[in-house]
Amino acid sequence: MATTYEYLLRRKADLEVRMAEAQRRATAPFEGELRAIELALGAIERAGLGDGKVAGEAPSFAGVAAPSRRGRRSRTTGDMILMALERAGAGMGAAEIAQQLERRWNRSVPTAAVMLELQNLEAEGAAVRGAAGWTRGTVPTDLTTNEDDDDIAHVA
Repeated sequence: MATTYEYLLRRKADLEVRMAEAQRRATAPFEGELRAIELALGAIERAGLGDGKVAGEAPSFAGVAAPSRRGRRSRTTGDMILMALERAGAGMGAAEIAQQLERRWNRSVPTAAVMLELQNLEAEGAAVRGAAGWTRGTVPTDLTTNEDDDDIAHVA
């Protein structure tokens, strides 16, 4: 009669074999693509173009991504800080603003980065530092009237 210890050893060995088989099956679809990429990289290196970039081709991370037409609009850190300040009403510290960004947008921004962005916003006049903390400033909007647009309704 087998002891519990022997049963557990057999069960462990069986599970290890099954896990290895499952891992092999999971990686199989990607191995072909990986081989193709390695062949292409090898061909580029043999052609003498493997010094980091192909002639005339900029790295994919170098350019600014074109704005997408669909989905949510990406918000800058400055925009999110201004929204947090507007929502709070009262003055907030940089640490509180960083917590708001984490809570509301799930964006982890260091307090030092928030402070730098607040200083930039202060230079633009969008944020004001006071005794109670940072508050939303008044940004002068450039309201130019176009007299050619007579068909647009003007709301007062």
